[in-house]
Amino acid sequence: MLCRLAATVLVGAGVMVPPVGAGLDHGNLMRSVAPEARALGSETLPSKSFSEAVLSPAAAATDPHSERGLAEPGPAELDPDGAGHTGLGFGFGPFTSFYPSIEPRELVLSFDDGPDLKFTPLVLDELDRRGLKAIFFVTGRRVIGDHPEDLARRELLGRIAAHGHLVANHTMTHRNLCDAPQEAAAEIDENAEVIAQATGIRPLLFRAPYGAHCRTLHVELTARQLISVGWNIDPQDWKDPTSEEILTTLEARLTRLKGRGILLLHDTHPASVFALGPLLDWIARENRIAVREGRPPIVLRDYSVFLPRQPLPRMGIVTVASAVLFDNLLTNLTSRIGSSAATALR
Repeated sequence: MLCRLAATVLVGAGVMVPPVGAGLDHGNLMRSVAPEARALGSETLPSKSFSEAVLSPAAAATDPHSERGLAEPGPAELDPDGAGHTGLGFGFGPFTSFYPSIEPRELVLSFDDGPDLKFTPLVLDELDRRGLKAIFFVTGRRVIGDHPEDLARRELLGRIAAHGHLVANHTMTHRNLCDAPQEAAAEIDENAEVIAQATGIRPLLFRAPYGAHCRTLHVELTARQLISVGWNIDPQDWKDPTSEEILTTLEARLTRLKGRGILLLHDTHPASVFALGPLLDWIARENRIAVREGRPPIVLRDYSVFLPRQPLPRMGIVTVASAVLFDNLLTNLTSRIGSSAATALR
C-alpha cells in the first residue's frame, strides 16, 4: 500500500506517467489477469439511505439502474460476526471509520462512469482553473479496443492522473457485484489492469456500481487492499434533470451539510458537467458569507481523506533528496565554523 501511495503522491506532484499502451483487448485482459473467482454467497447487508441517516429525508431511488443511496453502517454492520471483521469498506458516511472528517463541513468531489471524450475534459478544465482535485471512478469498458475513440479515452485517463486527480476503480462493465459475486474478481482486476496500463498506477479506491455492498464484495476488496468509497450527496443526474435543477438540489443539500459530504456526479451527464462551475461559484460565495458571520465554511477536500496518514518510506528519491540537503547544510557550516566542527556532526 505504501508503494502505491508513494506513486500517487508523485503523480499528484506532476511526475509524467508512462506512455499509454495501444490495443488493449478485453479478451487478452481476461486471459492475462485470470483471477480466481470466489463462489461465495451474496448476502446483502441491511441498510437505510444516507439521506435518512445523515442529512435530510429524500425519496429513495427505485430504478434498478440508478446509483442507489448507500447505507450508514451501524455497529452490527461494521462488525457483523463480532470477530473484528467489518462488513463495509471505508468511506461510507460523513465520518468514515478510516479517516474521519477534521473540518465541521467538508466536501469531496467524485465523478462516475467516465471517461467521456466530450464532457470529462470540461470537468478537468473547471477543476484545474480552481486548483481542485477530484476522484474519477472509471469503467474499463470505455477504454478497451483499438478504435480511435478507445485510444483517445485511454489517453484521457492518463491526462486525469497527470493533472493530479485520482483515477479509481468502478468495475469493468458496471455490474452489480453483489448480484453476481462470481464476477466480482474479474470485474475488479480487469479494470485495475486497464487503469494501471493507462496511468502507470494501480487504483487505490473503489466504488461499487449501484452502491452495492455485501460480505462477498468486502472479501474481494480486502484481499486487494482497496478502499471502498460511497457517497451521501446525489442529485440523481441519471434521471436527466436540468443543470438548474441539479444546482438547486445541491445548494439545498450543502446548506444543511455537516461533517463530510461525498458528492456523486457523472462526467457522462452534460447537465452535471454544466452545473459544476455554478456550483463551485455558489460554494465560494457561501463560504465568504459564512466566514463573515463566524460560521464554518465548506472545505473542499481531495482524495487524500481516504488514504492512510503515515510517512512514506525513506527510499529512492526521498533518501537522495535528504542526503543532498544535509550535505549542502554541512558545506555551509564548514564555511562558517570550520571543517573539524562540521565533520563532528556527521
